[in-house]
Amino acid sequence: MRQDYFNKNVNQIKSIAASNDSYNLNDLKGLLINLKEKGLVSNSMSSSKFYDRLVDIGLLSFSVFMDGGYLTRYSFNESLSDEKLLTSLKKNAFLSMSSALNYIGLSEYRNNFIFISKEQTDKGSDSGDVELTQKAIDNAFAKDYRKTHMIGKYNNKHIIFLQPKYTMQVGVTEIDGIKVSSVNRALVEMVVNVQYFRNSREIIDVFSKIKNHINVDEVFAITQRFDFIYPYFQSIGYILEEIGFEKRELDEFKECISEFDFYTDKNQLNYSYNPYWKMYHV
Repeated sequence: MRQDYFNKNVNQIKSIAASNDSYNLNDLKGLLINLKEKGLVSNSMSSSKFYDRLVDIGLLSFSVFMDGGYLTRYSFNESLSDEKLLTSLKKNAFLSMSSALNYIGLSEYRNNFIFISKEQTDKGSDSGDVELTQKAIDNAFAKDYRKTHMIGKYNNKHIIFLQPKYTMQVGVTEIDGIKVSSVNRALVEMVVNVQYFRNSREIIDVFSKIKNHINVDEVFAITQRFDFIYPYFQSIGYILEEIGFEKRELDEFKECISEFDFYTDKNQLNYSYNPYWKMYHV
């Protein structure tokens, strides 16, 4: 019996298809177009027929429950890791916060959560557009936290999608084909997003154990790139001292202390006050 193009070129087709770890449906359509251009499949092959043939040669589907529905990715990799799958759900997404620390191998903190971040588009600097007052800060930090609605579940893990400010992914590195926040960026992320952890004391405890992996200059540069409206230089400086750094190592942060008092955590019944950093803390 005469073989069709797909069967005739099946090994080459599978080799090309398996060169990518994951696909969405549009990616599969693009793959089909590419294979047609190479003359490896018939020009008359439909997308649905192509999908069926890929399944026959080992294409697998992985579905993630997210925001009330399912997002599906396709792969020939039977051992596709949760991290690689989940970062493929959004273009330019990366592991962030405690998930980055866990993936790097420095922690197992909150390992039942996977935090995935995708930066917002570039909107320019906005820190100069808002005139802060002490009353505005006090009122904001007396309220409950807001959390993302982009949550989901996969393999008994909670998935949290975040959209941080645009920074050109400063402090994001790549490990084994997965983009991951560095230790220094993860520190900034967690201090700014303390609502996803029990309190700032737990963040201090996590990073105290890996202090030798923290570069203060890089933490400062990352904080600077975020261009926060609120005076996070003083909260991050305070946290770094609590982690175990000396005041003399944190001069850059000290020089950026604002005229305002600030807070490590929102809506607490009782705060202590650190006059050096002008911080209310738990």
